[in-house]
Amino acid sequence: MEYYITKEQLEEYLILPKTFDWELVDQELGFGKIFEIIPVEIYLQIKTSIDIKQKEIFRLLTKAAVHYSFVLSIPKIKVHINNIGISNFDDPKLKPAPWWDVRDLGLSLLKFADKLFSESLDKISEVPALKSQVPFFQKVSEYISTPSEFENIYSINYSPEVFLMLQRFLKQALMLKVYENIKPECVDQIKANPELYEFFKDAIVFYSLYYASLLPSFVFLQNAVVIQYEELPWQKSQVLSPDAKMMSGKNFLKLANESLKVISDYMKSHSSEFPCYTGPEPDRLMQARDSGIYLT
Repeated sequence: MEYYITKEQLEEYLILPKTFDWELVDQELGFGKIFEIIPVEIYLQIKTSIDIKQKEIFRLLTKAAVHYSFVLSIPKIKVHINNIGISNFDDPKLKPAPWWDVRDLGLSLLKFADKLFSESLDKISEVPALKSQVPFFQKVSEYISTPSEFENIYSINYSPEVFLMLQRFLKQALMLKVYENIKPECVDQIKANPELYEFFKDAIVFYSLYYASLLPSFVFLQNAVVIQYEELPWQKSQVLSPDAKMMSGKNFLKLANESLKVISDYMKSHSSEFPCYTGPEPDRLMQARDSGIYLT
């Protein structure tokens, strides 16, 4: 098993009882998730940096990786999770924790790890020299470039994994829907108006969710979209049924269309600010006939 940080350092990032055996936690599993997006070479480069911003990025990445490591190691360590906490010894007086408590612990830590990882990507995006070295930023949408930007419009629980899987739909949304109604050369002028630019990004996200709702790859909750989710009877969140998912998709489409309409209406009424705007072209042109009657 590969070790990226020492046992003493592990304890700085995830607090567990002193008796817990960190040998049970496989660092390769958690750091592997980080390295799928942040190459190991970049991680090691950040680790040795003396720059304050990069030190904070390293802290966030490492803390996320440690939490991922613990979550992904739960199948191996679950016998050490009992009804009063986590330990590494057997006590006949202690009962094993119910499996749903173990699962909820894992989900909670996973959500926290995703949030930490998302924060680190935000920080990296603020350092141009570092950002240019990370392939992640070459793959994502130029308008919705981090999980937190997507999260600001619709929840994906800050998951970088979900965000990457949505990239194809963000591209479809832009090419097949947004640019069909707004010329690409108008985007710079739209970006100059912060409020209008928010509607532009809303349209891209809602169209992407509409496309995602047509496929089974994603599970839609009442307030979020995830890759995989196992619903339990006592949990408050609710997985949408196929019919509800279809209706949700239609609502996303409606929201996206309305967002674009706000932009086109504004451009139409402020045409002097948008020389790129020419308005929609008619589907069919009038055709002259020998009889003198014009048909459309």
